[in-house]
Amino acid sequence: MNLIFMYGPPASGKLTVATALSELTGYSLFHNHLSRDLVEDIYHDDLMAHYELVNSLRHDVLAYCSQHQTNLIFTYVYDGPDDNTTVRDLVRSVTDNGGHVRFVELTAARSVLLDRVANASRKKHQKLVDRAVLTELLETTSYPPIPYDDVFKLDTSIIDPQTAAHQIRRHFNLV
Repeated sequence: MNLIFMYGPPASGKLTVATALSELTGYSLFHNHLSRDLVEDIYHDDLMAHYELVNSLRHDVLAYCSQHQTNLIFTYVYDGPDDNTTVRDLVRSVTDNGGHVRFVELTAARSVLLDRVANASRKKHQKLVDRAVLTELLETTSYPPIPYDDVFKLDTSIIDPQTAAHQIRRHFNLV
């Protein structure tokens, strides 16, 4: 089982590129808002107090897919060292079950992120759509590289989603 772990700041194109990659490879797509929105639907404004459930759902899905040899693309917003334990646990849920994790970091110029944030596709998936909130996040969060080797990095400011998907497939030799 291969897990393509795609991460980057909000509006960097994770879901868009992941969708293109899914269409290209046949890998299933498990974007980060599926688990987050489920818990938010249950706990509403108290989501953050129950984020352990979000992480538990993610862990269980990744472990199950790894056990059943289901190739998967997962999207994630990595905020830095505070996320290391969560990411390590997610990676273990795959590797402990015989799977392999491939990291893809998407970046984009700040101006591009701010232009994209209000896109209709983001509204559809209940993502952050407020330019002012994203501006504040970009000022307070560095969105550093994930601390793993062989991270494939792409700047979605300069390539379209289909090209990005083809480059990811080629880099990791995905069929």
